[in-house]
Amino acid sequence: MLTTMSIIAILLAVASPGLASLTSANALSAAQGELAAAVMLARNEALKRGTPVALVAASPLSGAEFNGGWTVFVDVNGNGALDSGEAIVRVQPAFHGDMRVTTSGGATVLAFNGRGFLTPSAMVTFTVCSSLATKSYQVRVEPVGLADVVESTGCP
Repeated sequence: MLTTMSIIAILLAVASPGLASLTSANALSAAQGELAAAVMLARNEALKRGTPVALVAASPLSGAEFNGGWTVFVDVNGNGALDSGEAIVRVQPAFHGDMRVTTSGGATVLAFNGRGFLTPSAMVTFTVCSSLATKSYQVRVEPVGLADVVESTGCP
């Protein structure tokens, strides 16, 4: 029994680094999937309702704008801020400590008009990365509202 436990302990010691890397890679992939889905949900809701819909960072920090999660909401007055009385479509909680979600130019709001176009009309690039993973993802949202996910390396 002692021999069996020793062998199991050795196997776990060898497998642990690979397991941590796999877990981190899966969390990273899930995070970029959640972000891309939220972007498309916001655009689809704007098209369906014919009114502005926005995705706003919950607690933005410089260099980690969307780490604290985000809220997709119907922006009735089009001001890019979640005001009382505006309908919340979906809320994403914060990611764990080693995950980082940044935007180009430090944007904290992604807004779509009633026709599904970004307002203002400029491309926004989100970078989703982790300090434990060797790859990262870029979610690029074009001014026409379409999103594209590209895999890249490292955490900027």
